[in-house]
Amino acid sequence: MKTIERKMTAVQERAQRLNQLAGGLNSFEDYNRSVDARDIAERNLQIAIEACLDIGKIIISQKGLPEPQDYRGVFLALAQAHIIGSETTRFLADMAGTRNILVHGYDKVDDSLIYGILKRHLNDFDVFIAEVRDNYLSKI
Repeated sequence: MKTIERKMTAVQERAQRLNQLAGGLNSFEDYNRSVDARDIAERNLQIAIEACLDIGKIIISQKGLPEPQDYRGVFLALAQAHIIGSETTRFLADMAGTRNILVHGYDKVDDSLIYGILKRHLNDFDVFIAEVRDNYLSKI
């Protein structure tokens, strides 16, 4: 449980950093012009997603759920176990793909996608944390 809590804190800290960054960006052009903003966004997003994956893998192991075949499957397994809702599942399943691009395909990162996440989806990380807390941690 302490490991999950530590990972949850990592997600929250990275989402907070991303929120601070997003608050200082007035437009996609501001984001696109700033190498530092793109680097900060990509790295913090990657770490937040990986921490969510780690949380999911720990829960899967602890509950004895079938091992997923890929990162997307981690979140699908949590949904099937009624730990996260359908909206959170959609967001995080997409983030699993984003994580792979951030880690393996630096030359293929879609800056408008990352900017869109910064401006519209950072709260989804908080929703994930709340759902894990309510639907898993509170029951063990």
